[in-house]
Amino acid sequence: MKTSNAVSRITDNLQELFKAKLASGDAYIRIQITSDMTALLSMEQVQESLVIDTEKITSLPSMPESAIGIMSSRNRVFCVFDLAQLLALPSSLGSPRQYQVIVLQTIEEQPIYIGLAVTRLQGMVRLPVEKIQSSLDAFPSELASYLSGAVIEEETVIPILEFNSIFKALAQLNE
Repeated sequence: MKTSNAVSRITDNLQELFKAKLASGDAYIRIQITSDMTALLSMEQVQESLVIDTEKITSLPSMPESAIGIMSSRNRVFCVFDLAQLLALPSSLGSPRQYQVIVLQTIEEQPIYIGLAVTRLQGMVRLPVEKIQSSLDAFPSELASYLSGAVIEEETVIPILEFNSIFKALAQLNE
């Protein structure tokens, strides 16, 4: 008797799940960059998010301080950067056993893959365009150059990072 009740509840739940409407708006990954800063990054160029053991990332000599090293995933080799250091923010990564990494891809014929290590991956959110504010007055000018906007959530202003601006900063590191 319990089995049929459990089966019918699962069936009902599945039917409700498939009827549910997806939240409207563009998808963003929510990340904690420093101990006191959360940001959003458009999912448009995100390929995957990973939790990687420290020993799986190979450090490279003579690299900028923000470069953690290189790693591979899905038959791709790419460089991993500490996002906080790259944005000239205090890094809270320290010497972890694992890194939480977002793998992004440039939109080019021959895409370039980049890993950004963050303090914590906090999940996905969807934002309608009308919730995004273009005013970046609440942020220092150094950080504002990496932002495409901001959103206010529970009286907190959350910046929205722009991957192409971050990628341009990475390209300038090599010059």
